Amino acid sequence: MNPRELDHAFRSFLESQRLDVGAAESAVGVRAMLDFYAQERADGCDAACDQDMLLFQWGTYDWGHGAHFELDVTRQVILPDEIDDAIWQLHLTYRFDVSPLLTGLGSGNKWCASPSELAAFGRYIASLPVTA
Repeated sequence: MNPRELDHAFRSFLESQRLDVGAAESAVGVRAMLDFYAQERADGCDAACDQDMLLFQWGTYDWGHGAHFELDVTRQVILPDEIDDAIWQLHLTYRFDVSPLLTGLGSGNKWCASPSELAAFGRYIASLPVTA
């Protein structure tokens, strides 16, 4: 897959799986992103050199339009021969109205550096109170 076309490749992947992550529960969307990472490699990006990674993050944020609780999984690729546009990211973000329960979950993040770490990464995400 061309790393500059992460968005298009992910949409095609979702179509092949008959998934609408916009209408699905967040757990389904996160699982889809993990499956996409497992099945689709970014051309020219070496996972052993941290050039194709996943990031799972959560917390309450206000980006200037009011606070929301967010769950986000991001695929980040770094193009080895680029200088200006070397980092490309594809975010899948679920936003929820804030509540004491969600705010109480705090914030955090974890990286998955390679496909060999994916199973443990998936178990970690599933074990979090934030994904319960």
